[in-house]
Amino acid sequence: MESMVEGSAKRLFRSPVTPAEITRRLERAMESQQTITVDRVIVPSFYRAFLNPEDFRALEAVQDDLEREMANYLRELARERNFSLLQHPVVDVAPDPAVGRRSIQVVAEMTGVHPGNGPADSGGNIESTQVIPAKPAGAPRPAAISAELLMQTVQGTHSFPLDSNLVTIGRGLNNDIVLEDPRISRQHAQVRFKSRRFLIADQGSTNGTYVNGTPVTTEQVLRSGDIVSLGGLEMLFQQR
Repeated sequence: MESMVEGSAKRLFRSPVTPAEITRRLERAMESQQTITVDRVIVPSFYRAFLNPEDFRALEAVQDDLEREMANYLRELARERNFSLLQHPVVDVAPDPAVGRRSIQVVAEMTGVHPGNGPADSGGNIESTQVIPAKPAGAPRPAAISAELLMQTVQGTHSFPLDSNLVTIGRGLNNDIVLEDPRISRQHAQVRFKSRRFLIADQGSTNGTYVNGTPVTTEQVLRSGDIVSLGGLEMLFQQR
């Protein structure tokens, strides 16, 4: 990712905020703002990354090239992860005095005008909408394959069905499984169904994701009977 985004321009940058860090934040925004429909997962196409003016000044000379390369990276990332985009991604890096030094704030939207042209409206400035379909692997999984996460509570066992190809877990209300627990991050983890297997990945959570006591650092295959711990909150993975 650093090679793609920074390239030969790397020597120009003196800001503590690097293009690679901005790209990682864009990737996180894509992962955290998903809309799951019957047959696909749609992610935002428009991204704005706000930097402190001092940090932005170090990147301004190559801003156009960076934005274009970041947008291409997000497009390839969406294809790799079987996400759908409503059109080719647009990235806008802009200064904002409200953002602290060495900080990055990212806003992602499904539709809207090019961020550099003014505030988003109903989309009337977009001449056409292109749907970039997900790979065939992203099709709905067979109903015969079912799985769930089971959590023991004072009221008894609570079941969280894993009934789509991508299930997000966290404290934020935009998740598929919302867990109101202080140990859980707003965007904590996600479970994907791919190649007839369930895989779990941590989403940069504060307290981490574990399977049978082992930290999840990359996507890890889940097997029936595994104990999944989200920051210490334990659940049993069960597949039928």
